[in-house]
Amino acid sequence: MTCPSCRSAISIEDVNVSTDLALCRTCGKSFQYSEVVASTSPGMDLNSPPAGAWFEQLPDGFRVGATTRSWMAIFLIPFTCVWSGTSMYGIYGKQIASRHFDFAQSLLGLPFFLGTLFLVAWCALTVAGRVTITRHSNRLSIFMGVGWLGWTRNYSWADFRSVREELATNAYNWNRGRVIMIEGVRRITFGSLWNEDRRYFVLNAVRQMINTTGRSQLSAIMSPRFR
Repeated sequence: MTCPSCRSAISIEDVNVSTDLALCRTCGKSFQYSEVVASTSPGMDLNSPPAGAWFEQLPDGFRVGATTRSWMAIFLIPFTCVWSGTSMYGIYGKQIASRHFDFAQSLLGLPFFLGTLFLVAWCALTVAGRVTITRHSNRLSIFMGVGWLGWTRNYSWADFRSVREELATNAYNWNRGRVIMIEGVRRITFGSLWNEDRRYFVLNAVRQMINTTGRSQLSAIMSPRFR
């Protein structure tokens, strides 16, 4: 086993299976034993992604992702049409039809308007959305959206040392509240809209890329005598 932080070897004497803890004597940090084992276990074949997922090796990094299409769209779209259509017509539609503007009613209708925007965006994601993780050299980007329209978060790849699956209480119920968490000097989560197969594939793809990067960095700083 190797430390997910400094990549040093972890002695078996420094592992306590009963408490699920492992100690790295080199950097002095403690980690979950299950996390260390998972990060050093053989990876899956990235050339055989499940339906709706993909992986691409780039000259200076990689690109992995999956669609957020979900059967929830069957229920979500009709609900959005009924709830949003009724509320928007009752608040704003009647004002437009009568050509009479009511400031107080319009102000009270803002929460319903914002809720409609959220539901419409959610519907779009469950029909044609995607989440893509891209690494170019030392830049890591996470995109979530439909087509070219969406939200991109940018980070430094060197900030992250490990990746795992986490139970998030604020995630959606159909995937049992599970997300992917990348950790290091900072922590980010994503993937709450994926089903289990897609989330598991992306999790292992990012894990393999982090482990590969760690081995490459370790090899680069080691003298030829000890390689």
